[in-house]
Amino acid sequence: MNKKILSKISLLLVLALAACQGQSSGGTMPLNGVEYPEIFVKSGYYFDKASMSDALLASMLEKVTSLEKPKNMGTVELPELSAIKLTNNKKEEIDSAKIEAELEKERDEETTYVPVKVRREAKMTDKVIIDFKGFVNGEELEGGAGEDYELVLGSGQFIPGFEEKVAGHSAGRKFSFDIVFPENYDPSLAGKDAKFEIMIKSIEEAVTPEVDEEFVKKHTKENSVTVDQYKEEVKKRLEEREEFMNNQNLIYQLTDYLFENAKFNPSEEALAWQFSVMLDEYNRQAEQSGSTLSQMLEANGMSIRDAYDEIKSAAPQAVQSSLLIDELMKKFPSTVTEDDVKKWFDTLSTSMGYGNAISYEDYKSYMGLENLKKAVEQENAILKAAKSCNIVDEEEE
Repeated sequence: MNKKILSKISLLLVLALAACQGQSSGGTMPLNGVEYPEIFVKSGYYFDKASMSDALLASMLEKVTSLEKPKNMGTVELPELSAIKLTNNKKEEIDSAKIEAELEKERDEETTYVPVKVRREAKMTDKVIIDFKGFVNGEELEGGAGEDYELVLGSGQFIPGFEEKVAGHSAGRKFSFDIVFPENYDPSLAGKDAKFEIMIKSIEEAVTPEVDEEFVKKHTKENSVTVDQYKEEVKKRLEEREEFMNNQNLIYQLTDYLFENAKFNPSEEALAWQFSVMLDEYNRQAEQSGSTLSQMLEANGMSIRDAYDEIKSAAPQAVQSSLLIDELMKKFPSTVTEDDVKKWFDTLSTSMGYGNAISYEDYKSYMGLENLKKAVEQENAILKAAKSCNIVDEEEE
């Protein structure tokens, strides 16, 4: 578990969930004979943990679920945006070398492996199926053995030099080699001499497709037909990626500045609500892993009291994020369609290197379309705010 719990980045993700919550009614409930606002009692925010045993505190916190967002979240006063100085990333030319490098990445993603047709030695880029066993000072290395292990030579899965020493040997023969663990390795092995026994059981060679019209047909999103047309499409994609990364840079600069310079006055109800949202997420994680909150925390070396304190200390910053995004969305509203969400997702996935790891439909099913619309509205608001600042190019700095 990340003990910081909430880092200062994004207003954007703060709180697509939070922004979609309803508003609480603001009733009261008794606690120890005193009437408190209902949200304080249900959230666990005001639990007197000093008078509770660990077991009682855990049982109380494990019952907490996300509460409704309070009507009174507090206030935030923004500085004059036009007086804030932000810096563009240095713009790079999208030349033929960058386009070819992008095509090479796409070709690599399509690489398949087929058994070699003739007996030969393994070479770098081959996939080998190996049995291996490692020894240090004549003793078998714990965790240093495997059978039927698939290894692409040159992938860097093993310590430096290992894969190069496997190359040059043919299948069906057992061999061994000496190697030294790197100095920055696990302290128990760093710098030590080792010996590995290897058996290559089979060798497969890489088959990478050519960039031809069939390749273009498979990869184009803009109905390109020829290779030249597809290269123009790739150039456009790289330009959009560069713009996306620059926009993210502006967003992070602005949000960092606003966190430091805006005047926040969060309400106590908002802090209690945020505490419940964050605690509910940890309870969900524990449930998904088949454990209780206290069991999950213990497995990560944290006590229930430590977790309570850290979540409570993180809640104010999360509320500040919520206040900030709400204020910016009032100043810079936008209407988002599903087409806008699809375009946002495509740009995000290509810019962050997700590729085909997850489809839009799967992402929408997981996140919910309305939450995604809200997230795009939030990003639009922050970006519009950033664009209204005093933006200079990096070269001018």
